[in-house]
Amino acid sequence: MPETLPPRSSAPHVRPDVVSRYSGFRTEVQGLRAVAVLLVVIYHVFLGRVSGGVDIFLLISAFFMTLSFVRKIESGRPLAIGRYWLHTFKRLLPLATVVILVTIGLLTVFPESSVAQFRWESLASVFYVENWALAASSVDYYAADHSTASPFQHFWSLSVQGQVFLLWPLIFGFAWLLRRRTRISSVPILAVCFGLIFAASMIFSVITTETQQAYAYFDTRARLWEFALGSLIALAIPYLNPPRVLRIILGWVGIVSMVSVGILVDVQGAFPGWIALWPLLSAAAIIVAGNTESRVGFDRFLSWRPVVKLGDAAYALYLVHWPLLVTYLVIMDRPWAGPRSGVALVLVSIVLALMLTALIENPLKAWTWPEQTKRRLALVIIACLAVVSTAVLSWTAVDAHRSAQLEAEAARNNP
Repeated sequence: MPETLPPRSSAPHVRPDVVSRYSGFRTEVQGLRAVAVLLVVIYHVFLGRVSGGVDIFLLISAFFMTLSFVRKIESGRPLAIGRYWLHTFKRLLPLATVVILVTIGLLTVFPESSVAQFRWESLASVFYVENWALAASSVDYYAADHSTASPFQHFWSLSVQGQVFLLWPLIFGFAWLLRRRTRISSVPILAVCFGLIFAASMIFSVITTETQQAYAYFDTRARLWEFALGSLIALAIPYLNPPRVLRIILGWVGIVSMVSVGILVDVQGAFPGWIALWPLLSAAAIIVAGNTESRVGFDRFLSWRPVVKLGDAAYALYLVHWPLLVTYLVIMDRPWAGPRSGVALVLVSIVLALMLTALIENPLKAWTWPEQTKRRLALVIIACLAVVSTAVLSWTAVDAHRSAQLEAEAARNNP
């Protein structure tokens, strides 16, 4: 009688060595987030130029997401993609909803001809499609007069990010499934997947930027390579261990290059093409440099508690700075902020961001009730979407009623 072989286990083979390589919170990367958002704010307020800070944000978000999912895959834990989606948007939407509602209220000081369009953009923002709304409207992101810009325009990058938060877990799910069937580590599988996305999106981005740059700027497909680069860096980082001296040099070269890109090169009309590699590779150099434990390493500044704290508030700072700037310019009837008002706007934005993070974002992160079931997570998300939708529809109904009254009055006065 032939020997009966034991059934092959379908449980994934856990690799503690691989899991440990992708573990740990990177304080210097959180500090890098603070530098990136400050670049965005300062360039918006004072220079009206592209800094590359938003691109770095996209890279960092993919970097952290990839580290998290690789740890899950290699430790044999379920990915729970549905719960990840719900948890992510439950974390992002409440603060965005507060800023959107306040901005809708501020529209009372905006020119009446633009208010209706901006209100509908608030809906596009909360549903994470603002980038496509701006692309369809042929918005010029490089317009020098910010007073005519939408106060929701900055949601384009958050919309792209939200769309990738939906797409990327599916790629991790594919790697998880393939690993269970082949017992191959997820790292090379993901490296191939993200390498292909990087190449295809980069080619598309370069071609589209050359032919229709205004549309390409907001096109998610032209931005996927930036996320893919962040994921590739996350996959490679545990295997990169350059000498300490070289890491110190990488950190300083990276920050000097990152800060100078928008100053040395006029990149107007060039993003998101190949030129975006400049700030992204600069950020990559800082990430590879890591924690040098040197008194002269730039990571010492990035790991400084106030910088890390500002990195924690980077999301709030990005949310509030743009509507604050645009509203100020509309009230003052100016195309740009002067030096003194610009400094005041930056400081007020930072203070508001720290307050919103401490009073709204952090308490909601610690709120355990929604985390108990997926239904509760979904309820928080639906509530945020419903509140913004109700506000927009209510304002629209009030405007329609007012217009009907004015037309009726005009008809009575001019029989």
